[in-house]
Amino acid sequence: MNNLFEEYPAILNISDVAEILGVTPNTVRKLVKTNCLHAVKVGKRYKVTKNKLLAYLGENEEPTGKEKAVWKRKQIFH
Repeated sequence: MNNLFEEYPAILNISDVAEILGVTPNTVRKLVKTNCLHAVKVGKRYKVTKNKLLAYLGENEEPTGKEKAVWKRKQIFH
């Protein structure tokens, strides 16, 4: 696994994900509720595995060339 987030536990809470992404916890909740970021609800809280976060980050890398216009349309947060 990528050691980019090795100081974080294998299963992250919303606050951890927000800190990593540099966004608010509400933004992370929106990503989860719109199925952009896969999470599992445990009780009243959402949990995200590092693998799912890395997959989300990989899917949202900005492409170049012809794919750029398609990528921009897919973004839900501007």
